[in-house]
This record gives sequence, structure tokens and C-alpha cells, in this order.
Amino acid sequence: MKLVQCSNGHYYDSSKFSACPYCSDKMNGPGYTMPLNQQAAQAAAPQTAAPQASPEAEAPVPEMDAEASASPISQESPVQPISEQWRPQMNQAGFWQVGEDDNKTVSYYSRTIGTEPVVGYLIAIEGAYFGEGFKLKTGRNFIGRSPEMDIQLSQDFSVSRRKHAVVIYEPKSRMFIAQPGESRELFYINDEVVLNNVVMKPYDILTIGETRLLLLPLCGEKFSWDDLKKEEK
Repeated sequence: MKLVQCSNGHYYDSSKFSACPYCSDKMNGPGYTMPLNQQAAQAAAPQTAAPQASPEAEAPVPEMDAEASASPISQESPVQPISEQWRPQMNQAGFWQVGEDDNKTVSYYSRTIGTEPVVGYLIAIEGAYFGEGFKLKTGRNFIGRSPEMDIQLSQDFSVSRRKHAVVIYEPKSRMFIAQPGESRELFYINDEVVLNNVVMKPYDILTIGETRLLLLPLCGEKFSWDDLKKEEK
């Protein structure tokens, strides 16, 4: 093993890696929201290879001797290895275990019928997800690229990572509502910009980034999961 230190302060085994793997990981994949005009300009521009820095231009990296490499990392360091950071555990049944505080919020239908049913769909009619459907549940449905979002559009880089837009189903009034999220980027209902709450009707089209989503409601005037529960009684 031959430990070296990169210009950003990371230590790695130079006998296994030609460059710092930690710095390389940070460069993989776009981690930012790309404006529509910039994305279109990049798609139209010819692809050219990125210039590579010459080895002479790199800052010298000090090598560690055997005694230094064998010594443990100081406990005063604020950065912990990923393997020692908190992560959820899986039980014997194959389900992720969650903390006691994670199950305190109970949704409307979970209280009334004991489950969280589908109340409608957003169907992609244009963009990278053409033909696919996204389930809507009661309450707020957040739209963005992040896996944390209820409706994840990870392939559309003109969509913000978190809470670009919100689609709400309000079960008492049986109403679908669109509202802006926390992003600075805009979205549209039937080509009209959404700056405040907008009541959505069946087959309204929500445009976010380069993706167009058609609202196909399940619940509404003619059907609600509350009605089904009453019929069963």
C-alpha cells in the first residue's frame, strides 16, 4: 500500500488508483438544475473532449511513510467514514426499520380506512417519461429530481432536485390543487404560469421543465374512498 494525499486533503492508495477516487465521485453526474435554455444550447453544441491537465501542473503530493500509514485516524476529525455514519437497518422480514419518531404522522386515509390508497395519476404525455404514470396520494405530492420526492423526474435536468412543484389532493372537498414548491424555477398548468394555488380539473396538463403531465383523477365527485368504506358498512 502506498498512501498519498490529493490537493483536497484526501488520502488514497496510489497503487490502486491513478487519481483521488473521492474527488472523482463528486464529479459524477449533474448535481444541479440546468435551465432549459442552457440545456438546449448544450444539446445543440458539438461535443468536444475536455482538456486534460498535464502532470506537471498538479501540485506535489506528500507521501506517507509506513509508520504514519499504520497509525489510526485521529478521533478529533469531524469527518467519519461512510461505513460508520448512521444508516437504516433491515429487519429479518426484509423491511427497513425506522425510528420511533418516524411513524407519528398518520395521513387522512390511514386514519379513516387504514391504508394509503391511490387518488389519481399524473400521466407523462411529453418528455423523457412519455407514457409513464405517477401515482398521487392524499395530501401533498412533491415533484422533483431527488429520490426523496413523491414524483421523481430524475432524467429531466431542467427540473429542480427538490420541491419544484406540488400537487395536492384534499379529500374532504375532493379537490386537486397545484401550488409552487420551494424552487426558483416555474411550472405551468395549461400553459399558464402557477404563482399561487390553482384548482386542477381532469385532464389538465402540468408542464414542468421539459416534461408534460396530464392529470387523471380517480377520486372526485363520482368516487371517493370514503364512499367505498360507507358502502362496506
